Parts: sequence; C-alpha cells; structure tokens
Amino acid sequence: MKRCLYMFNVLTMIWSLAACGKAVSSRHVLSETEEIHLGYVDENQSVEIVDTEEITVRSDKINVGFAQSSNLYDWQVTQTESFYTTFMESDGYHLNIVDAHGDIGRQKEQLEELVDAPMDVLFIVPVDLDEISDIVERAENAGIKVVLLSSEEAEAMSGDEARRRLESGGTP
Repeated sequence: MKRCLYMFNVLTMIWSLAACGKAVSSRHVLSETEEIHLGYVDENQSVEIVDTEEITVRSDKINVGFAQSSNLYDWQVTQTESFYTTFMESDGYHLNIVDAHGDIGRQKEQLEELVDAPMDVLFIVPVDLDEISDIVERAENAGIKVVLLSSEEAEAMSGDEARRRLESGGTP
C-alpha cells in the first residue's frame, strides 16, 4: 500500500511540474496544440510568451498580428516560431500571435480582436478564406495592411520572407 501511495505521489509531482508554465527560448518548439500563443521577442532576443488571450498594442512600435490556422504540424510550428524571431521588439515591432487550432469560429473571434486592437499589419493563415473575407475587408477599410498566407506547407512563408517583403514595400 505504501508503495502505491509513493508511486501516486511521484506521478502527481511529475504531472504538476509538466503542467507548470516554462520559459521558452527561440530555439525550442514554441507551441502546443491546446495553447493560445501571444508573445514577442524582447530586446534581449528571448521569446516572451504571454499566456493570455489579451491582444496588446504598443504606440512606439509597429503592431503586427499573426493569425495561425493551427500549430498541429511541424511546418506550422516552424512558421510560427519564425514570426516570433523575426518581428522583434528591438527592431521596432510588437507581435501578437494567435492560433485558431483549426477552428474557424475561433479564428474569426481572434481576427476581430486583432482588427479592433488595431494592428498595423495582419498576417493570416486562414482556416477557411471564404469565412473570413468580411473581416479581411473590414481590416483593410480600417487601414490595416492584410497579408493572406498559404495554408499549404509547400507555399508557406517564413517570418523572414514576410518581413523582407513588407519592408521592401512589396506585397508579401
């Protein structure tokens, strides 16, 4: 009986430690499929994850929103991580990242929040483009530069490429 109780306590402690928040560096996988991902790379080039659904803006930075359709596949995680490490606070950007987990209703809510914040530029990997067309139009009418990214791995754009095209004045 003592052995069972001991094992139960050990497993409970392991589970508790696994459930606690952790510091995340830019070299680690930044997402798990059931989390909201908001954050930015600070001046020390370390990733700060803000575990909240609150969208933030900074008046002294270019506010960038990245709406990922999902982080279920490695290429999506890599794409999301590349936005974290590319749009850094030290370079004049403030980044908000949201993950819809493949749920169009959730993505619509997240996009509404990003538009209302408002963002200066909004990168979107759509779950369903037809379902968000009215939000995209509203964002563009509000003066937000909207960039639709492909939801296909072969056509995925990295944060570096998105930033290069944005800064060159081209359409990403």
